[in-house]
Amino acid sequence: MNKKPVLYLQTDPRWKNTDYSAAGESTTIGRAGCGPTCAAMLLTTLTGKEITPADTCAWSLAHGYKAKGQGTYYAYFKPQFAAYGIRADQLSWVKTYGKPEHENHDRALELLREGYYLIACMGPGNWTSSGHFVVVWWQDDKVRILDPASTRDSRVEGDIRTFRSQVKYYFWVDAREYNEEDEDMTDEKFDELMRRWLAAQGDKPADDWAKGHIDEAVAMGITDGSAPQRLATRQEVMVMVKNAARG
Repeated sequence: MNKKPVLYLQTDPRWKNTDYSAAGESTTIGRAGCGPTCAAMLLTTLTGKEITPADTCAWSLAHGYKAKGQGTYYAYFKPQFAAYGIRADQLSWVKTYGKPEHENHDRALELLREGYYLIACMGPGNWTSSGHFVVVWWQDDKVRILDPASTRDSRVEGDIRTFRSQVKYYFWVDAREYNEEDEDMTDEKFDELMRRWLAAQGDKPADDWAKGHIDEAVAMGITDGSAPQRLATRQEVMVMVKNAARG
C-alpha cells in the first residue's frame, strides 16, 4: 500500500501565475505546469521536505525540459527524481491511448501493488482536452488519482475503464523503501500483537520469562510493575517508552 501523496494544485495562488515558459513563449505553472506539479507531490511525500511546484518547475526550466507551446518533455521525470536519489523512468514508449486492454495497464497495476507510484500522461477525454499529467497511487485495493488541476470526483475517482482508455503513457516512481512503514497502530492491533507474542511463550509461567524484566523496568522507573498480566494500552506504552528514553 502506498502512503497517500501530498496534494499540490498547479492553480494554487501561491504559484499559479509563476512563469513556466520555454524560450519564445509565455505561460505559467497554472496553465502548463502539471508535470512538475505531479513530481512535487511525490518528492514532498517521499523526502519529507517541502518541494513545491515552483521548485520543480524552476528545475525543469533550468534543465531545458519545458516544451515550447506544450507542457513538459517526457524525459523530465527520470532526472528530476534522480536529483533526489529516487529511481523513476517511463514504463514504455508504446502509446496506449484508446487501448484499455493493452498489457501496459496490467503492468502498471502490478507496479502500484508492489509499492510504486505512477504518473500518467492522459490524452483527450475526462482529464484533458489535449494532454495532462496526474499522479496515480494504490490504497485499500483501489487505484487512486491525484489531479494537479482538479479535485472533482470524476477526475480523482474516475471509472477505471475510462482511465485505461485515456492513458497515453505511464511513468513509474520507485517508492518501495519509502512505503515500508507500519500501518497506523491502533489499540486493537497492538493488543492482537501482544496476544500473539504471549501465545508464543507457550505454557511457561510468567515468572520464568517476565519477572526479571519487570523488576529491571521498575528499578529504572519505566513502570510501577502493577498488573503485569494485563495488556498495556498504546498510551501506556508511549509513556513507558518516554520514561525509558529519559533513563
